[in-house]
Amino acid sequence: MADKNMTVSIEEQEVCINMMRDEKFATIYASDSTYITKLDRLCKESPDMYSLIQDTGRGKKYLLKDKTLISFRAKKRELTDEQKKLFSYFVPVRGMSEQLVDVLEQDKNCTNRKGTSRTGNLLIIGNKGNGKTVLAVDVVKAIQKQRDIRQGKVAIVTGESLNKKELSNIIQKLRGGAIIIEKAGKLNSRTVEELSYLMERKTGEMLFVLEDQRKPLERLMTANPEFKKKFSSKLELPVFINDELVTFGQTYAKENGYKLDEMGILALYSRIDVMQREDHAVSVAEVKEIMDEAIAHSQKANVKHLVKRVFGRSTDNSDHIILKEDDFKS
Repeated sequence: MADKNMTVSIEEQEVCINMMRDEKFATIYASDSTYITKLDRLCKESPDMYSLIQDTGRGKKYLLKDKTLISFRAKKRELTDEQKKLFSYFVPVRGMSEQLVDVLEQDKNCTNRKGTSRTGNLLIIGNKGNGKTVLAVDVVKAIQKQRDIRQGKVAIVTGESLNKKELSNIIQKLRGGAIIIEKAGKLNSRTVEELSYLMERKTGEMLFVLEDQRKPLERLMTANPEFKKKFSSKLELPVFINDELVTFGQTYAKENGYKLDEMGILALYSRIDVMQREDHAVSVAEVKEIMDEAIAHSQKANVKHLVKRVFGRSTDNSDHIILKEDDFKS
């Protein structure tokens, strides 16, 4: 049965483990997309131990024949300080650190590529403007560092433009690197079929990343089950709440040499709140536009204000230029 988990919102996704003391096995129910990906992979790689016993349409129920494989850690796995810096836009977002740890761990433990790209590839799901490509680039950097690939080649291309290109030449040029396919739902059947074939060949374990909104990716994977099997990792960006959008704005400002004062933060909250509607969730792309406008307004300050900045009255201890409430007036 096709995986319908993508229809379950992140807030509703769950994992339930059931095991009895006097029985050797355990059952696992998952509607969490990350854990479904993991468990589906384990069913494929270790069918003697893991098997799918039910697909409810909203989630899947699995049988684990030896419950001793379930373990508890004294300390949870975390991103390194270097990785936290790399993923600075996404670490504050609910559930993203855990998803990133899982993806990096899965890549580290994937030993059956054998020079191909037949497994271990990545899906990134998220709404328009929520930073999917930024996240994809950052994940590729982290994985290439983890694989000890220096100066790995990376290409970013849309699904629509890939339909018009000579795929074998692209893969040969990117051998051992990575390709990020934006709006992957636009890939046509010929391209998918050829990609699936080429990924079984020697690619230098090139990483394929598909990104799109939930429904287009779901349609693509449902229509191409063999292609879907090659994507054993998944990252799902949630709809950002206001606190996360403001944190994104602050991080973006910091990376560009700016910092918001308290009134500036409240002004950013206010701008975002006005834009939020029942039929429209504000994206990080829209917050970036707000921040770019605020920075541009700050840069237009008159000579008097510029002199104050030079003498530190409009900068903090780290010499970040302060963005104030007036900079956020639309």
